[in-house]
Amino acid sequence: MRRYAVILHPDAELGKRLAAFWSQQKSLGLPVRAFSECSQYAHFRTGAAVEILLFSEHFAEEMQGLIGNSFALLLSEDGFVGEQALNTISVPTLFLYRPADALARSIMALYAKARGDALLSVSRGECEILGIYSPVHRCGKTTLSLSLGLARAARGNTLLLSLEEYAGVYGQIAPDGAESLSELLLAHCTGRYRWSELQSRLSSFGALKLLPPVRSAEDLSLLPPEEFASLIQRIADESAYRNVILDFGSFGRRALELLEICDRVFMPVLGDPLSALKLASFREYLQKSGREKLLEKVETLELPNEREKAQDYACALLPAYESGLIYELASALH
Repeated sequence: MRRYAVILHPDAELGKRLAAFWSQQKSLGLPVRAFSECSQYAHFRTGAAVEILLFSEHFAEEMQGLIGNSFALLLSEDGFVGEQALNTISVPTLFLYRPADALARSIMALYAKARGDALLSVSRGECEILGIYSPVHRCGKTTLSLSLGLARAARGNTLLLSLEEYAGVYGQIAPDGAESLSELLLAHCTGRYRWSELQSRLSSFGALKLLPPVRSAEDLSLLPPEEFASLIQRIADESAYRNVILDFGSFGRRALELLEICDRVFMPVLGDPLSALKLASFREYLQKSGREKLLEKVETLELPNEREKAQDYACALLPAYESGLIYELASALH
């Protein structure tokens, strides 16, 4: 029987908008249905498995016997729940009126604690891992990562993970207090990583979902490279994303294990002689270390110069990353 998330709210239009957004973004890892009457929901659940149930406090009295095995959350209209509703049914409560992606993160954080591994959405064969890596510095890796991420997100759900040592432009994108790769690595080290845990930590940049870089550069050393690669592989195995993009930043030679799990690697380069020497040294290192097959999945790119957009890129202005020559190049990468 197919599993669903359900939102039950007397405002039918509000419920439909939330359901459409969460279904499109796969924010809850499930298709989402909305109902404005308990009778509609009661009929629906006779032929479907409701994994996540979100209902307005207006329906608290009517929900007796209609929750079953669902993970249920009561949605508060004003941040407070009336005593009658609390006495009628005892489930966790969330304030409803906040941005849809923030509400979804809160739902998934509570779900992760309660249900752990219950949601495993897409098989590995449906998720492509793409790496943005270069031994050359200041060649546009992050700009290409965000442009490619937005281009792919326009076609299917896409997740961007940044392995940068310092936040840079990602610090402009993520809201204050947003969780980062540091928290994800810690969750993995302590055995608490779940796909739903990841969902509760993500930030949004347009249609693209992303996890900001570590809070401290030292956090990148929490996992040895092979275990880091295993975590990324697990994210691809268990997530609801069609594309996982890795912005390697200045990850260095530790990146080799992660490059090997990538389906494709896009390598921005520069045309100057010093950059050509670095690229030649990288290729030589792969050959000497027995990893020359990595070169078969690497595509080198010279990015067009968009100097006039440098300030817009630095300020993380979404329109700058969704248009222009670099975005057009990223959209053409297949």
